[in-house]
Amino acid sequence: MDVLNTVLKAISERKGENILVYDVSSLTPFLDTMVVASSSNLRQNNAIAANIRDRLKEAGYTGEIREEGTKDSKWLLIDLKDIVVHLFVSDERTMYGLDKLYGDVPVYTYDL
Repeated sequence: MDVLNTVLKAISERKGENILVYDVSSLTPFLDTMVVASSSNLRQNNAIAANIRDRLKEAGYTGEIREEGTKDSKWLLIDLKDIVVHLFVSDERTMYGLDKLYGDVPVYTYDL
């Protein structure tokens, strides 16, 4: 099972925007990939997170899915051990500037 591909498709299915995939394996031994995506509003952000959980379960993912944030959070984090997903309502992503922190690692844009 390709966990990363499943996650990226799940984000795309719920119209996530500006999906960037960072290879952070050179920075930390704790994870390999960080995915950052934006949504238009809280409702969409929560729908994307739910779709990631659902698609992983459907695909037979048996690893732990840890989550940070509540249904009212503009920043949701999904920790899949080797992959960490950050889901932002657009204005929150700009405010935190998380993408700027990873400007020196390989990155690619996911566009289905």
